[in-house]
Amino acid sequence: MNLIDTHAHLYLEEFGPDIDDVIKRGDEAGVEQFFLPAIDSSEHARMLALEAAYPGKCLAMMGLHPCYVKENMEEELALVENWLAKRPFAAVGEIGLDF
Repeated sequence: MNLIDTHAHLYLEEFGPDIDDVIKRGDEAGVEQFFLPAIDSSEHARMLALEAAYPGKCLAMMGLHPCYVKENMEEELALVENWLAKRPFAAVGEIGLDF
């Protein structure tokens, strides 16, 4: 079975020590791609580094997670807009409402 994980925050710090094993286990389970939704600018570097480490396997998305909207929302949205203008992303996300 071929699977795509459409929402995986695999770039978070807690996955760092064993990310290679996480990706390998995904491969073994039939996961062909992992879509990486953005959280906020504090995580962009790790997200993009994971995409670069696994090209075609890990696909970055760009957005602002609704739970991370703070006083600097305008600045964060400007960064999202700048990133979207710089390069293509797999999707815009994360942007939905989380209840």
